[in-house]
Amino acid sequence: MSKRAKLIIIISCLALYVACVTLATFFDYQISQAIAKLPDGEYISNSLFGKIFEVIGESPMYLAGAFASAILLRRSFKIQENVVKSILMTLCAVVGIVILTVMITRAVEYVFEQNHKLDAFEEYKSLITLIVAVVSAGCFALITLGTFKIPEKHIAGLTVFAVAVFMAAVMAQVPVQGVKVLVGRQRYRAINVLEYNGLNEFVKYTEWFVINGKQTPSEEMLALGIATDAYKSFPSGHTCAWAVIYCFALVPDFLEIDEKTRIKAKTWLLVGATLSTLVLGYTRILVGAHFATDVLLSAGWTYFSVVISAFICKKIFKMK
Repeated sequence: MSKRAKLIIIISCLALYVACVTLATFFDYQISQAIAKLPDGEYISNSLFGKIFEVIGESPMYLAGAFASAILLRRSFKIQENVVKSILMTLCAVVGIVILTVMITRAVEYVFEQNHKLDAFEEYKSLITLIVAVVSAGCFALITLGTFKIPEKHIAGLTVFAVAVFMAAVMAQVPVQGVKVLVGRQRYRAINVLEYNGLNEFVKYTEWFVINGKQTPSEEMLALGIATDAYKSFPSGHTCAWAVIYCFALVPDFLEIDEKTRIKAKTWLLVGATLSTLVLGYTRILVGAHFATDVLLSAGWTYFSVVISAFICKKIFKMK
């Protein structure tokens, strides 16, 4: 592909993205009204499709982290110094198991929340976490064994990829979680509950760029079933976690393969990552958890984080 063609594609995609964000900024509330499927006065959606993606929606970030940990663990076998090797291998194993434990535990927590059983989850959280940790250890062992099927010629590049994954996750998630608190945007599903109960004085819809500061639900709101995270709509944490899937779309750039195969594989992976991220974003609006701008800007920031992290790591490790 020529540089001119590549530039045209980049500019076209950027223009389309900006257009979507602009339209969403003006019609955020109306989009949620049209898409969100919430029972009258209920905070939790009854959409099975939306619920499934809420449960698995953070998985790509954790799976990328687990794979990266496994690659680094395999790479550690090449270290000559036994003490350093043992420390790094143990560290990679612990990180990988913890990542999978957090992923599965959070998924289980969402299932409990959707069934209005959060109290039961909190009661048995320690036991659940222990069981999940054991399962996660087995899963991480399988992932690590799987990396040994990857040809040795690709491991050096994938080691750089692993570093880029952790950099991208931190670069994407830290600002997103911080901005959530700073902006304090009320979720659409909280508004749904408040309006149904005639508590319009508690409705505080604001655009994504309005800084409200840290907001907390009142006791009256909590009594209606509104969650404690009712003011953390912007940006979307789920979308951010899912969009880390773009890391996998960049894997061909870190492999020792011919240029034609690299471009073809990367193109299809980017298309798949984009389509799946759009579906995830749609489900976040569907369940009333986020507005369109919440998911669009979160996805855009995460993609930027992934690309920049990959670029920096290639430069640091002097990859072409």
